[in-house]
Amino acid sequence: MSAALQAFLTADVADVSDGDEPGDVSDLTLGDLDITTADIGLKGVEEQIEHFAEHEVLRAILDQGCDPKEYGRQYEAKLRQAELESIQDYITESDNLVILHSQISSCDQILATMEEMLGKFQGDLGNISTEIRSLQEQSQSMSVKLKNRKGTEQKLGSFIENVAIPPALVEGIMASEVDEGFHEHLLALHKKLEFLESNETAQSSASFRDVAPELERLRVRAIGKARDYLMTRIYALRKPKTNIQILQQNVLLKYKYLVTFLRMHGKEVFLELRAAYVDTLSRVLSSHFRAYLTAIERLQEDVASASDVIGSAAASSTGVMAMFARATQAHEKADVFALGERAAILHHLDQAALIPHVLEAQNKKFPFEVLFRSVHKLLMDTATSEYLFCCEFFQEDAVFHELFAATLTVVESSLAATLQDMYDMVGLLLMIRINYHHQLIMNKRRIPCLDGALDRINLMLWPRFKSLFDLQLASIKNYNPGSFSEDVKLHFITQRYAQLTASLLQLNADYQDGQLDHNIDRMRYAAMDLLLKLSRTFSKKKLGTIFLIINFTHVVTVLREASSRQQAAPAPQAAAGAAAPASQPNATGNETIKEFDDQLVTCTAMYVEDQLGGHFGDLITFVKKAEAAAKQKGGALEGRPIPGYGPAEAAPIVKDFAAKWTAAVEALHKDTMKDFKNGVWGREVIKAAMTQLLLYYTRLLELLKKAGPEGAALLRDAVTVPSIMYEIKRYNRA
Repeated sequence: MSAALQAFLTADVADVSDGDEPGDVSDLTLGDLDITTADIGLKGVEEQIEHFAEHEVLRAILDQGCDPKEYGRQYEAKLRQAELESIQDYITESDNLVILHSQISSCDQILATMEEMLGKFQGDLGNISTEIRSLQEQSQSMSVKLKNRKGTEQKLGSFIENVAIPPALVEGIMASEVDEGFHEHLLALHKKLEFLESNETAQSSASFRDVAPELERLRVRAIGKARDYLMTRIYALRKPKTNIQILQQNVLLKYKYLVTFLRMHGKEVFLELRAAYVDTLSRVLSSHFRAYLTAIERLQEDVASASDVIGSAAASSTGVMAMFARATQAHEKADVFALGERAAILHHLDQAALIPHVLEAQNKKFPFEVLFRSVHKLLMDTATSEYLFCCEFFQEDAVFHELFAATLTVVESSLAATLQDMYDMVGLLLMIRINYHHQLIMNKRRIPCLDGALDRINLMLWPRFKSLFDLQLASIKNYNPGSFSEDVKLHFITQRYAQLTASLLQLNADYQDGQLDHNIDRMRYAAMDLLLKLSRTFSKKKLGTIFLIINFTHVVTVLREASSRQQAAPAPQAAAGAAAPASQPNATGNETIKEFDDQLVTCTAMYVEDQLGGHFGDLITFVKKAEAAAKQKGGALEGRPIPGYGPAEAAPIVKDFAAKWTAAVEALHKDTMKDFKNGVWGREVIKAAMTQLLLYYTRLLELLKKAGPEGAALLRDAVTVPSIMYEIKRYNRA
């Protein structure tokens, strides 16, 4: 009932309305129908009706009021008709279906064939996969075998190569000459010897026992040929006029591998060769330097002797000729301490060494510091070349120190002998500076082989310099003032002291040596003390003052000129590649100049006061007393004269000054120039005296200005300041 109802309900309403008439049932076969009126259970129908109430077909039937049974019959008829039409269509398409069936059968056969082929192919693939796995296993096995064979071949090949002695090697070692090709044979032999010495397995092999005697014969032969070749070249260095550096660079260094082979495989022969080279170069270089020192000593100029000390008095003699002799001797001794152009050597440290026979033929002489620089320039260049050669050829620097010891002994002994008789302080300090710059040069080259030697030279120079300095200082302190005559001229000690101090300050400006500064201060105290003592020996104080002015002026002038030259000059030559600092005066030099300048100002003021007092005593006395009186009263009041020092008291002084001041100034000028024979010194003192006179006169005029109308009236008749200034300028130009 449910299935029929479902079919009925799903029928199309339009189909029902458009179908056959209800009475046409001729083709309808209903079969046996049960038309009994048995009770039909309607349980659940209501639920289904409610469930399908919303179905559009059922709703259409209900809306049209059709009989469901009738509708069912119509629908069944339509189904029957559709079935018949379908059968008819099938019959119509039967041929096509037969063809289709045939095609399907053919496809089935083809697919069956393909299935068979694919099955076979699948089987083949399985076999191939098995074969591939087998090949992979075989490949891995072969790879392991190949690796093992290669490893074995490599080791065995290396072993055979290192053990076997090819005929070419035997021929090259035994018969060929020592040349560049011999190097290759030595390398091959070295490789075999080193292998057999370091490989314990090889040493226990039968092949080693076979080749060991042959290798030993080759080793002995190679050592012998290398020894003979190198010994011949080393002995060639002993020949006179041999250029050692050219032979080293062009011959020996080309065959340095021979030395390497001997050091590794012929230790005894290597030591023999090393000893022969050390002995040869030690003799040759020491002989060369000994000859050079002997030749260059003939170029030395004697600058100073044992008697050239600051405080040594001129030889006592009398007469006019003795006076000229003393003057000449004093001048020469001052030149001993002068630096002059000798400092130029510090700017030419890289110049080539002197050639003695050429300079001797030209009759040239040089201070010892020039010879010192030349010898040590040659020493540095020789040491640098030899040190680099030894490090490359023998691969050790101990060879250099052994062979160069004799040369250093020759140079140091010669210097020590020269220093014993050397009294040239300036030259010694120049040598100290030169040695310092040589240390910088070697440091710049990164060659440490002369560090100890240059330090020893420094320790030889400084004690001698200190000894000579103490000698000069003692000569100043021990000078006997009793031997001094009352002569206001420039003293010889002042000349020598000024020159020596200027030289020391110049040579210390770029080095700031504290110990040298201290010694310069010691000498300054001694010289100052001596000059003051000598000034007190004069019977007249004025003469002592003149003496001090002359000597202090000379010292200040010399030191200032030296300071100016030092600032203008370039700094000493620095090591190659290093910038040289600018020269600057040091604190000791400035302090020394200031000390003497202060003393000069004091002495000049004393002399000026004495001279002005003799010519303008009344004016000076009046000004000093008037200012003192005004100070006691708290200062001069405007318009009120100072009691006892007013216009009335000043009038005679002003008139007297106006009457004779030009004559007095002229007399002052003559007296001063008479006291100071040197025009430069006299003009400086005159300038100071005129300036001081103008100051006194200006102070007098200031007192009169404050003295009221009477003072102003007196000023109108006084000499004007411009008149005095004009006179001062006239004398300054004189």
